[in-house]
Amino acid sequence: MKLAHYTIRNLSLPLLLIMTIWACVFYFLVLHEVNDETNDTLQNYKEMIIKHALSDSAFLKNNENNIMNSYYMHEISKEEANLMKDEFYDATKYIEIEREHEPIRVLRTCFMTSDGKYYELKIEISTLEKEDLLETVLWSIIALYLLLLCCILVVTHYVFHKSFRPLYTILDWLKYYIPGKKIEPLKNETTVDEFSALNKAFEEAAQRGNVLYEQQKQFVENASHELQTPLAVSMNKLELLSENPDCTEEQLREISDIYQTLQGVVRMNKSLLLISRIDNNQYLETQNVSITELGKTLLTEYEEIYEAKHIRTFLIKEEELVRNMNESLAKTLVKNILRNAFIHNMPEGEIYIEITSNTLSIENTSDSPELNQDKLFSRFAKQSNRPDSTGLGLAIVKSIAKIYQIEVDYFYNGKHRFVLTFL
Repeated sequence: MKLAHYTIRNLSLPLLLIMTIWACVFYFLVLHEVNDETNDTLQNYKEMIIKHALSDSAFLKNNENNIMNSYYMHEISKEEANLMKDEFYDATKYIEIEREHEPIRVLRTCFMTSDGKYYELKIEISTLEKEDLLETVLWSIIALYLLLLCCILVVTHYVFHKSFRPLYTILDWLKYYIPGKKIEPLKNETTVDEFSALNKAFEEAAQRGNVLYEQQKQFVENASHELQTPLAVSMNKLELLSENPDCTEEQLREISDIYQTLQGVVRMNKSLLLISRIDNNQYLETQNVSITELGKTLLTEYEEIYEAKHIRTFLIKEEELVRNMNESLAKTLVKNILRNAFIHNMPEGEIYIEITSNTLSIENTSDSPELNQDKLFSRFAKQSNRPDSTGLGLAIVKSIAKIYQIEVDYFYNGKHRFVLTFL
């Protein structure tokens, strides 16, 4: 979610709450003001009617009934008059002309004439329809809220786009930053101190990243080279030592074990160097590589290498799968996943290969149980005791897959199945 959208979302909910509260308060204030003004009118009307009634006794028998206002008077007992106070309330009245009930405001009171008689006076006056008022206020608030929200969206988008332009410039610059490559100058003019400091910090961090990248690259290459020489010398000496006729059978077995151990160290050294180079993006050259042809070629090679295990291979489906990749990494990817199926297979086992236009699936039999998926692609996470396994094959597969957005999935249904999905 973008920063502007995140901010607008967080503003919208409080604004909705505030506008709702304001609408309720506004409605009740309007309603109170309408009732107050109507009550004042009823009070004035009451005083006028009582004044006429006290000055002319014939007026006491006079009742008025019309659409806008009406009043009614009738005599009551002293006890009823003592209990009565001015009472205001809302009611409805049926209007013959309009053939519907209309809202009215009613004042109910009493007064005493000069001859000591008590009369009840009820005055009715037509008022606003409060339901219509509520509906009008509600729709007005909704329209105002939508208008206000649109204005906030437009203004916020404009302000964010203008104010945070240096931030987006930095983000665009970082997208094209690759350690080990020449750094393009960060052209990001701004008058904001924080953005100026951010520009400087990112440029310095990029320079340090390049220096560290070169140091790491050089260290890995030097370490690999320095290790290869003594390992090769040691293995040659072991070969010469094994040719000595004075060596006993037990000594030859010990020499063979040491030789195999050193071979494992050589393979591990090469694998670690490969992972380091992959992680450092040192394989930049790409071309269209046929995964289908690569898989068929490597399958033929491994069938010859592991001929002694008598493993049967089945190419269930073969479609053309071509992707733009580094050729060396593509070969390593398919080689490791295929070699894994041969190494961890059982004698007289089976391997099923399925190639579609966007997937490579390899399934193999094995006497090993289901693999722990939490550690499946971790380095040195060996889940078998086979001496020819370094525990780095699947880690290399995962590193290559990460570069080219390839999904690597593992399934177990009595057989081990790995699926590479080329997105």
